[in-house]
Amino acid sequence: MRRPLRVLCAAALAMAVPTFSVAQPRPSPQTVAAMPVHPPGPGRLALAAAQSAEDEVVLPRVEVRARTTAPRPAQEAARVVRNARLCFRPVVTVRRQRSGEMPSWTGPLTDCAGRPTVAALAAVSLLAQPGRIGDIDVASAAQQLRAAAPAAGLALADDRPTRPRARPRLHAPGPQITRDRLTHDPVIMLTRTARVLHPRVIQLLQALFDRFPGRVAEIISGYRPGESRSRHAHARALDLRLRGVRHEDMRDFARTLPNAGVGYYPNSVFVHLDTRDANEGAAFWTDFSGPGETPRYGHWPPTDQEVRSEVEWMVNDRENELNDARDRELSTPPVAPSDTPPASP
Repeated sequence: MRRPLRVLCAAALAMAVPTFSVAQPRPSPQTVAAMPVHPPGPGRLALAAAQSAEDEVVLPRVEVRARTTAPRPAQEAARVVRNARLCFRPVVTVRRQRSGEMPSWTGPLTDCAGRPTVAALAAVSLLAQPGRIGDIDVASAAQQLRAAAPAAGLALADDRPTRPRARPRLHAPGPQITRDRLTHDPVIMLTRTARVLHPRVIQLLQALFDRFPGRVAEIISGYRPGESRSRHAHARALDLRLRGVRHEDMRDFARTLPNAGVGYYPNSVFVHLDTRDANEGAAFWTDFSGPGETPRYGHWPPTDQEVRSEVEWMVNDRENELNDARDRELSTPPVAPSDTPPASP
């Protein structure tokens, strides 16, 4: 009974105490006239709807500002690498001509940075192997070359559509790469007779296509194994022709390429093209039966007997096989070379 009594006493005292209020001064008529007149404000529902509409407009603007910010250096570097990997030179066609056999490959030789693609180096190496060849398995050869390229120190462009993200094998032994006795180039055999060409052979071939676009390259001979000091024996040379292009025009342009050897044979329809080291410079020679300059072969020149045997093999032994090609070549009108400067190989 004591607690309710206390509550009733407190309520009675509160009612008895008078309330005091501070009187506000009445504004003057001039102040009332200067006060702005505001229309009646919206209700709570209208304010909520307006705030919701304002949020829908502001949030997309924040997202746009986030997209237009400058990318991070790491992201920019990744984008450059991705674009370089996806940028390749125009597609070309390379064939092998031997006794009527014409296996061919079509694709880009190099990327935009000038690096040979894995598929191009594998395909041209298969087409340049000695002997009779049929269908070539470029995919299998490219896979084999792709696995051996890091150990061999070859800087190639990976032309696969996508890079599979496989887990690296721990302590996986790399392939054993042997070196050429004379040139110290890596010796990679794709088949029993197909040795991987020097990558710069592909770059020289790309320079020919840049100068004479839209043509088809026909390989007469490439890698010829043996103990000879010829560039063919060390996978550094090709005997080739460009269909529809006079071999004199191809010879004249090939002589402008740095660190390249050019062999001209007036009695035939192809040009010899090889790559040389930087300390060798360029070289040019002509068949002994025709006019030409004094040959200069570099720091490991072949002997006179090897040169004579090389000339006899290319001019005489292949004469019967190239009769049809020569007839087509002579009946084709000369093609004016392009004025576009070639890319540096």
